[in-house]
Amino acid sequence: MPRANTGPRLVLYGPDSKYGATPKTRFKQYVYFIRWYECGTKRERSTGTADIEQAQQVFADFLGERSRSDEPGPQSNGPASPGDLTVTGMLMQYYEGHSPHAADPERIRYAIRNLIAWWGDTPVSSITAGACRRYAAENKARAPATLRRELGTLAAAMNWCVTEGYLTQGGIVVLPPVPKDEQAFLTRSDAAKLLWAAWRRRWRWKDAEGEMHINMHLPMFILIGLYHGARKEAILGLQWQPNTEGGYVDLDRGFIDFNPIGRVQTKKRRARVPIAPRLLPWLRIARRITRQFVVECDGKPVGDVKKGFATAASDIKRPDVHPHTLRHTCVTWLLRDGLDVWQVGGFVGMSPQTVQQVYGHHAPEFMAQAAAAPRGKGDTGMQTGMQTKRA
Repeated sequence: MPRANTGPRLVLYGPDSKYGATPKTRFKQYVYFIRWYECGTKRERSTGTADIEQAQQVFADFLGERSRSDEPGPQSNGPASPGDLTVTGMLMQYYEGHSPHAADPERIRYAIRNLIAWWGDTPVSSITAGACRRYAAENKARAPATLRRELGTLAAAMNWCVTEGYLTQGGIVVLPPVPKDEQAFLTRSDAAKLLWAAWRRRWRWKDAEGEMHINMHLPMFILIGLYHGARKEAILGLQWQPNTEGGYVDLDRGFIDFNPIGRVQTKKRRARVPIAPRLLPWLRIARRITRQFVVECDGKPVGDVKKGFATAASDIKRPDVHPHTLRHTCVTWLLRDGLDVWQVGGFVGMSPQTVQQVYGHHAPEFMAQAAAAPRGKGDTGMQTGMQTKRA
């Protein structure tokens, strides 16, 4: 009897069982292989690497090639049923049809790569609440926010395929709960400590002409995050001139536009706002020591601050703090300073509804209104009774 086809998957082969590998004779190194079955016959293809991330990329490309030749669509026999379309096929249709017009196609590509590595050639009908929970449980090494984003991409792909006529109907995607520390923020004291920890790790470098420069990319990143609450990608993309790749800082007119030229606003809103007064002198310093980008290291744009930021956070014994915490901190400070949700939302590029729902408890006027709210007769009687008893 032919073996049941469970779809392609990655397996690790090696000289022994170390790292969970399957031992193979004459193997002197560890290599990931793609294994699948056709009519009960086992097929294998080497990825040529022992690195799991590289292997997953090769695996995603392999599945993408299969889906392009096998999957039905609106140009052939009409929409496919959830049992006839694979998850890989659905994701590839979404990526090729939607991502070229998306604000951040690279983020979609990364999410799809991880989704394909887990779901493989299973049918769309296998997407259930239980399967989504298993996905989150088996990939818990990744951050909860990352898992939410990946499963959100899965839901978006399914809805897009239904709308575009590739799929007759979708299923249910369940996201992991928002982590309790998702809205963690820094006190002003901790923010000062974080800045000092980042400042101590600056260094000098010499350019090709022999001129000395100082690297202060991490303190600059932290300052912009604290004073403007922008997302990491928006800060790292800031330049000194208008451009189509990122936002820009206009020191002459005193504003920051976090939007690249031609960018269409999405749920990931980006603001165009006046420069915070306390940030302005630091930006002027940065202008003198950088070339094209506001945040530069050795004269080049910074791809990520993950490692440096984690080191600075560890130095102040706050390993729970990450770059996005700066956004939470900025919103929290603004609300505690008395700004309303509309002002805060407009300044940081966030909807007023999100500000109120997620951060509203930090606004003192909300607490004051609750304390001053009129009480009913029952409450008044309770207070009177207590006073009578004391008398």
